[in-house]
Amino acid sequence: MQTLYKYDYLVVFLLSLVSCVLLSGIYPIYILDEARNSEAAREMLVSGDYIVPYFNGQLRTDKPPLHYYFMIVGYKLFGVNAFGARFFSGIFGAFTILITYVLTKQNLGKGVANYTFLVLLSSLLFIQEFHLAVPDPYLIFFISASLFSFYEFFKQGKLYILVLAYISIGLGLLTKGPVAIVIPGLVLVAFLFFSKNFTLKKIFSFRPLLGLLFAILIAAPWYYLVHQKTQGIWTEGFFFDHNISRFNSGKEGHGGLFIITPLFVILGLLPFSVFIIQAFRNGWIKGKKNNFLLFSFVVGVVTILFFSIASTKLPNYPMPSYPFIAILIGKFLHEVARSNSKSKYSKLSMLCLLVISLLLPIAGFIGLGLEKDLKHLQNFALLLSVISIGAILGYYFFLKGDLKRFIIFNAFGWIFFSFLLFGIIYPVLSLENPVSQTSKFMNSETPAIVFKRFDSAFPFNFKRTYRVVDDLTSLQKFLNENPDGYIITNTRSKEDIDLLSNFNLVMEQKALFETHVTRIYKK
Repeated sequence: MQTLYKYDYLVVFLLSLVSCVLLSGIYPIYILDEARNSEAAREMLVSGDYIVPYFNGQLRTDKPPLHYYFMIVGYKLFGVNAFGARFFSGIFGAFTILITYVLTKQNLGKGVANYTFLVLLSSLLFIQEFHLAVPDPYLIFFISASLFSFYEFFKQGKLYILVLAYISIGLGLLTKGPVAIVIPGLVLVAFLFFSKNFTLKKIFSFRPLLGLLFAILIAAPWYYLVHQKTQGIWTEGFFFDHNISRFNSGKEGHGGLFIITPLFVILGLLPFSVFIIQAFRNGWIKGKKNNFLLFSFVVGVVTILFFSIASTKLPNYPMPSYPFIAILIGKFLHEVARSNSKSKYSKLSMLCLLVISLLLPIAGFIGLGLEKDLKHLQNFALLLSVISIGAILGYYFFLKGDLKRFIIFNAFGWIFFSFLLFGIIYPVLSLENPVSQTSKFMNSETPAIVFKRFDSAFPFNFKRTYRVVDDLTSLQKFLNENPDGYIITNTRSKEDIDLLSNFNLVMEQKALFETHVTRIYKK
């Protein structure tokens, strides 16, 4: 055991690596964001153009390219497949958890670091984010690294730490754009204010103008080149449509009330987010004497407020704050476990956790039953009982007065279920998606054309691009030239579907947990 403690950083990293990387390649790329990002990286690799990103041959202005570059390295190491696309997402997840553990141990002690590690490792939706081929795992790491570096510079005043902060911001700019500056900037200002260090001398000790210039210079060459090569089209699309518009108006139906973002955070940090109110309260009170706790409190509050005000709301947006909120929860759990404290609110939270854990298998069973194409897989929801068993055992120890085991059993229930989710449930569910069904009779060489719109997962899974048309004349001409060819569409328009009635409907498959239906036609 002493040897284990001696190499605790290595143990934490390896366990994080297993949680974030293992099983990430055994189910296909399907959901929209993964499909588009993975395919953009594939097309970049095929074309050799590492400046301008495309999806299905069309300019993609959604994101800067850093995650594409890591995916391309993944493709070269493991092939153009799901594991190659997701591999470095998991690596950055493991590093995110590691730096959180290291900095927590240095500032709050090993006990709090252990509970913080447990909170992150058991947070299913947080761990799932690092199983996705999207830019967010990279952004979470770079924002976390910049924030931790800023705090360490505040504490130690060493210049190389400040340089690391601005390097992280620069790489964040290449990952997802201005948000990599905005969140750390707002946090730093708020922290200096609440820690009573908001003076010109202290502010300028962070060399903000020089540092931001340095960060921008890291990202500027690519932004300049893509601007030049697209005559400004990429720049306009990214900054105005995917940044300003996302903040000012709900994009793609992802709007909602102010409270949605806090709810995303609670869901994202389950199971131990049931203690989030006590954790924030404890962080604020104890933060008056401990700047690291105060800093973590400020990160959580500022990030949640910022994305609550933003018009577009998505579950992944506030995730850069999760390591810091986990620190607050870890600190609270450490105090509860050490003192065996059973306050009225703690008891209520523990009971809520038990109820949630018991209801999950029932909710999963009902949810799968509501999807006609998945009804035959309802029994897989019973695997959620692993969480319920952990909660029951945990509650038993809570009643016995052993709060440490209450925490451990609940954590391991969720951690074990994550392996069942990635190793069994997702692979089985993915067989029911339209792209997987289509692969039974189509391959990358099969002549095919798209009518108006299609499922974004087709290009990556078939490793090709598709011509998209919106008129019957083009379809008829294509089929005359390719008698064995297929028409692919997932248009929702009844008029469009009626137009295709003269063709032979080969397959009709509803998308998983979405409203559109993929239809495949032949001549």
